[in-house]
Amino acid sequence: MILKQGGVVMKNKYLLFILAFVFFILLFIPNMSTVQDIKVTDIEVASGRPYKLGDEGIKVGTVYYIDRTYVVNSLPKELEDSKFIMTANDDKNSTGEDFLKFVVDRNATIWLAHDSRGEVEKGGSPPDWLSEKNGWVKHPDMKMDVSDTNMGFFVFWSKEFKKGTVTIGGNADKGASGQGSNYVVLIKPSKALSVDLKGKMISTWANLKSTN
Repeated sequence: MILKQGGVVMKNKYLLFILAFVFFILLFIPNMSTVQDIKVTDIEVASGRPYKLGDEGIKVGTVYYIDRTYVVNSLPKELEDSKFIMTANDDKNSTGEDFLKFVVDRNATIWLAHDSRGEVEKGGSPPDWLSEKNGWVKHPDMKMDVSDTNMGFFVFWSKEFKKGTVTIGGNADKGASGQGSNYVVLIKPSKALSVDLKGKMISTWANLKSTN
């Protein structure tokens, strides 16, 4: 009986060691999931223009439209090297709730760079679909400065999407005003999975410790 109990104790200690190691990785490398690749396929655009993925991740010096030569001058560090869809500025007056569609192979955070002239701070307003009630979160302190001097910079909005088809509305849909350029779409793997896993790890850790 003593040996059996001792074996249980040793087993729990082994599990605690493994959990501690994994927990350390998740806790101190919070962006681990973002370094994983994410596949973006089946890009469909209602206008028929040939949107495409950027040849490399977005960074300073990147051209972000398929029909203009404007480049990125600066962007938030956490968004550097993100995959992105090169949209067309000629679609700045696009409409339709399913104007842009594409498929992601895992849960993703979509970061939409929106013309700052179409934000309330500059007297404009985003389209109705680009709102908190529709799950989008505005990040007023996250900006992407560009060489388009008429606009100056994009403002970022983000939303979590599950694996599968992502649908985004038109740039000039109902409610939009002030914008003079089309949006740009950045895609990153969602962090939600690692956050959930951390929670489960903490719970399991506590349960195991209580048995010792």
